[in-house]
Amino acid sequence: MPEAALIKNNLSKNMPGYGAGMTEGDAFERFTAETILKRYGLTFDQIQDGIVDGQDDGGIDSLYMFVNRALIATDTEMDFFKKPVDVDLFVIQSKLDMGFKESAITKLVTALPQLMALDADAAVLSAIYNDAVCEKFGTYREKVVELAAQFPTITVHVIYATLAKAGNDKVTALVPTLVKAVQKAHPNATCKAELWDAKRLYQEAQKQNLNIRKLRYEKSPVSHGKGYVILAKLRDYYEFISDDGEIIDSLFEFNVRDYNRNASVNKEMGATLSDTTDAADFWWLNNGITILAEDAGAQDNALTIKNPLVVNGLQTSHEIYQFFARGGSDDKRAVQVRVLEIVENTLRDRVIKATNSQTGIRPASLHATEPFQRKIEDFLEQLGIYYDRRRDYWRNKGKSADSILGMERLAQSVIAVLLERPHDARGRPTTLMTGSYDEMFDAQTDLDIYKTCARLYFAVDAHFKQERNSIEALYRNNLRYHLMMSLAWRLNKSRPVHRAALGKLNVTSLKPSDIADELAHLIKYFKKSGATDKIAKDSDFTAVLKKNSKVSASSLAAKPVATKKLPIKKPPAKKT
Repeated sequence: MPEAALIKNNLSKNMPGYGAGMTEGDAFERFTAETILKRYGLTFDQIQDGIVDGQDDGGIDSLYMFVNRALIATDTEMDFFKKPVDVDLFVIQSKLDMGFKESAITKLVTALPQLMALDADAAVLSAIYNDAVCEKFGTYREKVVELAAQFPTITVHVIYATLAKAGNDKVTALVPTLVKAVQKAHPNATCKAELWDAKRLYQEAQKQNLNIRKLRYEKSPVSHGKGYVILAKLRDYYEFISDDGEIIDSLFEFNVRDYNRNASVNKEMGATLSDTTDAADFWWLNNGITILAEDAGAQDNALTIKNPLVVNGLQTSHEIYQFFARGGSDDKRAVQVRVLEIVENTLRDRVIKATNSQTGIRPASLHATEPFQRKIEDFLEQLGIYYDRRRDYWRNKGKSADSILGMERLAQSVIAVLLERPHDARGRPTTLMTGSYDEMFDAQTDLDIYKTCARLYFAVDAHFKQERNSIEALYRNNLRYHLMMSLAWRLNKSRPVHRAALGKLNVTSLKPSDIADELAHLIKYFKKSGATDKIAKDSDFTAVLKKNSKVSASSLAAKPVATKKLPIKKPPAKKT
């Protein structure tokens, strides 16, 4: 069967996993992005956030920025990244066509130089391109400026993917023009443009299946219960965690951002690896690696591991990777690896927390293992809501995206509805878990509050998907969390909604007309306030909505949670 037919068959079978209301073209956009970025280990929500397709998209369907392999969001703090810094921008155009078109490349030749130019006029761009495109490129330009002092190496990856059987000579001839246009507008960047046909897409999707991996070991493994302790040659471990010379981030439990190549302990580890004459073996000087697995078996000096997850040894793994990626050679030294067959969730969480309690992993990274988070997951599962506190756990079990809510999404929903700070939900999606965690996930909080917040998220999301063609991206991108807050007020018939009442709201009683009516009200004041991304992220706009709410203020004595405006990091001033 030709690769194009295989891909379409795959899309057809997996369509429910992408969520209701998705067209085949929508599913192909997500499949393409997932395939191209598989080794980065992004969640479905992160893939979804990068979709910018729509009217006035400049020929761009999805867009993702990485710094030192960490996905960058609008609120990512750039102070963490120190020289050397590698910036990778992925610009993806994915069309469910049976061939490549010249017009697709010519659109990019025009759009990318305009959007990437660091001195671009945001107001001019907003008149040409849609809100999602402008916001993503605005984040790119801002973060590159913030990193200027680190002299980053910037690589722009432009990938045009279709179901073509082969390339198109005319389109191929335009690729150098695209590369030159990007590099002329952005002299400090290197541009790599590729055409991916059906064969390339299928091969990449197929070879990046990480469910089963093998790790070679030396001598005999120590086995006790459902676990192994082995010594693996450094080179063999490098092969285990990499693919085509690139580290596979999805093998690791925590975001790669927690790896800091400039930390003193990592510099010392790097120096140890570089000294191949040292009489001490590497595993004598290092605590080693811990890997969780659904199943593991030893045969012919290799462990076959099903669904491996490195939960401890992130720093060690990256230093070993860096050593070989830079051309290092070592066939003698070894690293100690523990492989534990653990499926039971509570026990997995105990191992993850225990093995990381003494490391530099940031506290927010370990919240997923806390008993209260497991309690939320168990409670919501009974209601058909799948709380994804582990990366794509429920999606990998075949649950639809329409019923899955990740930790960041729930945090955004809670801070918008319970704490009435939708501007923070919009403007600080990745840092809420650090700065406001205790407010959102106090262990005494009524679990029904999380049910209400989750259902409000799904109700708004479903409405936006259903009415995608009639609701501008500007409003879908900016007013989601403000709308959730407003709908809670509507259901409660007054504002604010106090904790005792929030969990009792009947979200299922909302009609499409109710949601449309509340959205129209928000859009009215959003336009009056200026209708920009910046406005949506500002507490002043939330205050406007409270003042002009369609319901009356509550006469209850209890005070609502005050609106809190979190500090927004400003980029350094440009030199004149």
